[in-house]
Amino acid sequence: MRYKHIAAGVVAASLLTLGVTGNAEAQGRRCGPTYEKDDVGTLGTSWTLKSKHDDDGPGGSFVVGEEFEIHTNVAGQVWTITFADNGLVFFTGDDVSATTGIREQHPTANQPGTVQHMTAHAVNHTTGETIDAFLDVQPVAACGG
Repeated sequence: MRYKHIAAGVVAASLLTLGVTGNAEAQGRRCGPTYEKDDVGTLGTSWTLKSKHDDDGPGGSFVVGEEFEIHTNVAGQVWTITFADNGLVFFTGDDVSATTGIREQHPTANQPGTVQHMTAHAVNHTTGETIDAFLDVQPVAACGG
Protein backbone atom coordinates (compact mmCIF):
# COMPACT_ATOMS: atom_id res chain seq x y z
CA MET A 1 0.00 0.00 0.00
CA ARG A 2 2.82 2.40 0.86
CA TYR A 3 4.44 1.87 -2.57
CA LYS A 4 1.21 2.78 -4.37
CA HIS A 5 1.14 6.19 -2.63
CA ILE A 6 4.82 6.82 -3.48
CA ALA A 7 4.24 5.81 -7.11
CA ALA A 8 1.17 8.03 -7.35
CA GLY A 9 3.16 10.94 -5.90
CA VAL A 10 6.00 10.45 -8.39
CA VAL A 11 3.55 10.31 -11.32
CA ALA A 12 1.72 13.44 -10.13
CA ALA A 13 5.00 15.33 -9.65
CA SER A 14 6.18 14.27 -13.13
CA LEU A 15 2.95 15.45 -14.75
CA LEU A 16 3.14 18.77 -12.91
CA THR A 17 6.74 19.25 -14.10
CA LEU A 18 5.76 18.47 -17.69
CA GLY A 19 2.89 20.97 -17.56
CA VAL A 20 5.09 23.76 -16.15
CA THR A 21 7.91 23.05 -18.62
CA GLY A 22 5.53 22.97 -21.60
CA ASN A 23 4.00 26.32 -20.64
CA ALA A 24 7.40 27.93 -20.14
CA GLU A 25 8.62 26.74 -23.54
CA ALA A 26 5.49 27.98 -25.28
CA GLN A 27 5.77 31.40 -23.61
CA GLY A 28 9.43 31.72 -24.63
CA ARG A 29 8.81 31.21 -28.36
CA ARG A 30 9.32 34.26 -30.56
CA CYS A 31 6.88 33.52 -33.36
CA GLY A 32 4.93 36.72 -33.10
CA PRO A 33 1.48 37.47 -31.77
CA THR A 34 -1.77 35.68 -32.54
CA TYR A 35 -4.08 37.79 -34.69
CA GLU A 36 -7.81 37.23 -34.13
CA LYS A 37 -11.05 38.57 -35.57
CA ASP A 38 -14.70 37.80 -34.78
CA ASP A 39 -17.71 38.74 -36.88
CA VAL A 40 -20.87 37.29 -38.45
CA GLY A 41 -21.77 35.89 -41.87
CA THR A 42 -24.46 37.16 -44.24
CA LEU A 43 -27.22 35.39 -42.25
CA GLY A 44 -25.81 36.16 -38.79
CA THR A 45 -23.74 33.05 -38.01
CA SER A 46 -20.79 34.09 -35.87
CA TRP A 47 -17.23 33.12 -36.72
CA THR A 48 -13.66 33.49 -35.44
CA LEU A 49 -10.50 33.64 -37.55
CA LYS A 50 -7.05 33.31 -35.94
CA SER A 51 -3.61 33.35 -37.51
CA LYS A 52 0.02 33.45 -36.36
CA HIS A 53 3.54 32.53 -37.36
CA ASP A 54 4.92 29.24 -36.06
CA ASP A 55 7.88 26.93 -36.56
CA ASP A 56 5.91 23.68 -36.65
CA GLY A 57 5.86 23.16 -40.41
CA PRO A 58 7.55 20.18 -42.09
CA GLY A 59 11.08 19.79 -40.73
CA GLY A 60 10.57 22.71 -38.34
CA SER A 61 9.95 25.15 -41.19
CA PHE A 62 8.51 28.62 -40.59
CA VAL A 63 4.79 28.75 -41.44
CA VAL A 64 1.71 30.86 -40.92
CA GLY A 65 -1.17 28.92 -39.44
CA GLU A 66 -4.80 29.76 -39.98
CA GLU A 67 -7.62 28.57 -37.71
CA PHE A 68 -11.23 29.22 -38.65
CA GLU A 69 -14.28 28.47 -36.52
CA ILE A 70 -17.91 28.77 -37.58
CA HIS A 71 -20.13 28.93 -34.51
CA THR A 72 -23.24 27.26 -35.84
CA ASN A 73 -25.35 25.17 -33.50
CA VAL A 74 -26.97 23.24 -36.35
CA ALA A 75 -25.64 19.79 -37.19
CA GLY A 76 -25.48 18.40 -40.71
CA GLN A 77 -24.93 21.54 -42.77
CA VAL A 78 -22.26 21.30 -45.48
CA TRP A 79 -19.89 24.27 -45.72
CA THR A 80 -17.19 24.71 -48.37
CA ILE A 81 -14.23 26.51 -46.83
CA THR A 82 -11.29 28.08 -48.66
CA PHE A 83 -8.11 29.50 -47.07
CA ALA A 84 -5.77 31.84 -48.94
CA ASP A 85 -2.58 33.77 -48.17
CA ASN A 86 -2.10 36.95 -50.23
CA GLY A 87 -4.60 35.52 -52.71
CA LEU A 88 -2.85 32.13 -53.05
CA VAL A 89 -5.30 29.35 -52.09
CA PHE A 90 -3.69 26.73 -49.85
CA PHE A 91 -6.76 24.83 -48.62
CA THR A 92 -10.23 24.10 -49.97
CA GLY A 93 -12.58 21.52 -48.55
CA ASP A 94 -16.08 20.64 -47.48
CA ASP A 95 -16.91 20.30 -43.79
CA VAL A 96 -20.13 19.07 -42.20
CA SER A 97 -21.21 21.02 -39.13
CA ALA A 98 -21.73 19.45 -35.73
CA THR A 99 -23.85 21.06 -33.00
CA THR A 100 -20.58 22.55 -31.71
CA GLY A 101 -19.83 24.15 -35.08
CA ILE A 102 -16.92 23.77 -37.49
CA ARG A 103 -13.19 24.19 -36.92
CA GLU A 104 -10.58 24.07 -39.71
CA GLN A 105 -6.86 24.60 -39.09
CA HIS A 106 -4.14 24.57 -41.76
CA PRO A 107 -0.66 26.08 -42.21
CA THR A 108 0.99 27.63 -45.26
CA ALA A 109 4.58 28.65 -45.95
CA ASN A 110 5.81 31.93 -44.53
CA GLN A 111 6.39 34.75 -47.01
CA PRO A 112 9.40 36.55 -45.44
CA GLY A 113 9.33 40.32 -45.11
CA THR A 114 5.75 40.84 -46.22
CA VAL A 115 2.38 41.35 -44.57
CA GLN A 116 0.41 38.17 -45.13
CA HIS A 117 -3.26 38.84 -45.93
CA MET A 118 -4.91 35.67 -44.59
CA THR A 119 -8.46 35.00 -45.77
CA ALA A 120 -11.17 32.43 -45.15
CA HIS A 121 -14.20 32.15 -47.40
CA ALA A 122 -17.09 29.84 -46.48
CA VAL A 123 -20.36 28.96 -48.18
CA ASN A 124 -23.18 27.08 -46.46
CA HIS A 125 -24.77 24.74 -49.03
CA THR A 126 -27.97 24.43 -46.94
CA THR A 127 -28.80 28.10 -46.34
CA GLY A 128 -26.67 29.93 -48.92
CA GLU A 129 -24.96 31.98 -46.18
CA THR A 130 -21.47 33.22 -46.97
CA ILE A 131 -18.63 34.27 -44.71
CA ASP A 132 -15.66 36.34 -45.83
CA ALA A 133 -13.05 36.69 -43.10
CA PHE A 134 -9.58 38.21 -43.25
CA LEU A 135 -6.60 39.20 -41.11
CA ASP A 136 -3.31 40.92 -41.87
CA VAL A 137 -0.41 39.11 -40.20
CA GLN A 138 2.69 41.27 -39.81
CA PRO A 139 6.14 39.80 -40.59
CA VAL A 140 8.33 38.64 -37.70
CA ALA A 141 12.11 38.52 -37.59
CA ALA A 142 12.60 35.28 -35.68
CA CYS A 143 10.74 32.18 -34.65
CA GLY A 144 11.65 29.37 -32.31
CA GLY A 145 13.40 29.12 -28.99
